[in-house]
Amino acid sequence: MLRILGLSTVTFNDIVERIGITILNTFVFYLISNALNLHSFFYFEEGVVIILSALLPYILAPAITLLYVVSYNFSGMILGQTNTITPTTIETFGIMLILLFVIPIIVEVKFTSLQGFLTSESLLGVFISPFLVATGISEKGRDPKSNVLSAIPVLYSLVLKAVENYTGILSEPVSLVYPIVGFILLIVASILFTRGSILSVLGIIPLYPGIALALGYGFLSINTIIASLLGLLVNALPATLNHLMSSSQAKSILQKEKNEVISQVEQKIMLINNIKGGSANLPVELITVLSEMESQLKAEMAKMNSCSTSECIAEAYRNFLEVSNNVDKSLNDAIFKIVIDYNNVVTGIRKLGVNAEEIQIPPSLRLTEQDVNTVIRILNTIDRNVYLTTSRINQIVEGLEKTLGGKYTRLLVTDFKSLEKVSEVVGNETMRRSAEECLAMQADAVRELKMNPFSDEKIALSRKLNQVIIETFSMDKLSQIVSLSNENVNLLKKYFEYLSSRKDELRKIGLPESKEYAKVIEDLTFTVNGNLPTCEIVRRVYSFISVINDIDEIVADFQSVSALFQLLEGLRDVIVAKVTEEGCISLDEVGIDAKYGRFVVSWLKGIGITAILKENSVCGER
Repeated sequence: MLRILGLSTVTFNDIVERIGITILNTFVFYLISNALNLHSFFYFEEGVVIILSALLPYILAPAITLLYVVSYNFSGMILGQTNTITPTTIETFGIMLILLFVIPIIVEVKFTSLQGFLTSESLLGVFISPFLVATGISEKGRDPKSNVLSAIPVLYSLVLKAVENYTGILSEPVSLVYPIVGFILLIVASILFTRGSILSVLGIIPLYPGIALALGYGFLSINTIIASLLGLLVNALPATLNHLMSSSQAKSILQKEKNEVISQVEQKIMLINNIKGGSANLPVELITVLSEMESQLKAEMAKMNSCSTSECIAEAYRNFLEVSNNVDKSLNDAIFKIVIDYNNVVTGIRKLGVNAEEIQIPPSLRLTEQDVNTVIRILNTIDRNVYLTTSRINQIVEGLEKTLGGKYTRLLVTDFKSLEKVSEVVGNETMRRSAEECLAMQADAVRELKMNPFSDEKIALSRKLNQVIIETFSMDKLSQIVSLSNENVNLLKKYFEYLSSRKDELRKIGLPESKEYAKVIEDLTFTVNGNLPTCEIVRRVYSFISVINDIDEIVADFQSVSALFQLLEGLRDVIVAKVTEEGCISLDEVGIDAKYGRFVVSWLKGIGITAILKENSVCGER
């Protein structure tokens, strides 16, 4: 029902029928309007017929045909021109009703087709109507019975002629031969046209003479020629369109298959480029492997682009799968080797005291997005570890330059294999010897310096230095030497800052060496705050260790030493007399502790008497 109303999807045959019926209904209605004198609103009525025929051809076709049959036979009665109906009129009406209306309506109801009305109305119409006489019987893909029944209305002229002139026909029956042969040819053509293959166009062979003979147009008639060509077009066009659509669809499917494979290849190439861009320092061997993988895939893509058949695409796809497996294996082997080589390098530099992170060997890898992310993560981990290790080693070298003085070779790294050059840094004998000597000197200096105000820090630092001394030489030991050297200098800075704050007290004591001691403090304070190498700072401090310890002792016992010098000034005459006349004076005799004896000697020197300390006495030299 939807199809009849034009509300469902229609086929090519439906379109042909809809257009043909619209054209034919227009001309048939023109005949009806002339027969019934419907001229007042002809153009409006014709417009309504055209619109309704296009929208509702399954209703308008039988309606217009029936209206024509009635008007053709009974127009005089309808217009009131006559009240008589002759037997001839009844016969004509019956023939027309059966052949032009009943047969087509059977085709419409049984086969949902307007083929019969295309044939019947083309026999009735004027102008170009005869051109459409073969369109109904030429439709492709129809039930053969539908095409055969659609050809029956062609008998209309033959039957009508036989009824009207049956005596003449009986006398010359040969006159029916051509029309009958023509009708038979049309039946044959209608059957041939129903074939599903391209061979259906062979129906044009019986169609052309069939039209010429059955309808009496003649072989050279424009009606015969155009009707035959339109019949051929109606039948051949669907096959041609189907062929073009099939060809286009085949090409589309072929291109889709190619695009799918090419897309897979391009995806693989993109993943390779992701690996290349995933690390700033790709190992050379990995770069080589990736380039070979990319070349293989691009070669397969070129082969795929050149394919024009499904067989070629299938073969190219099989080759691609094989290449893809080889690519997966190459990638897996390359990453496995890189991880193994990297871990071996890490094991080697760990023996030199350089701590670096090993990488777990990954499971089997393929060139997929997930595994590529794993590869990039591995490469980034290697890059990060190489960077951190290199930075740490070069920081140690820089620290050693500041500690020992001089210039040492930095570690230059292009990839993880360059980390093996760590042995060149650790194996530098000059640097190693200087570092060990500096460490020993610092341990001696810290041990021998009194540093009374900072005794706890001194003891802690001394323990650290002594612990590092006994360790095996390594990068870690070098790092500790740099660190402890800086710690030592920082402690010396604090210590000499403290001594500098006590210089005025030192000068007030009146000790002859006070000026010298103050000068030493000033010079060493400048030294420890300068830009000299750390070991040179410690060496210079160490060279004044006895003076520094004297100063430390005086400053630490400032009150007692100050009181001592006041006592010496008070006993000046007694002490001088004893030393000059008797040669010696016992410290106990004047109430001075023996530990301050050297200060008594220094005091005597300050007043011009050379003396020495002998056990518990101070004696003048002669």
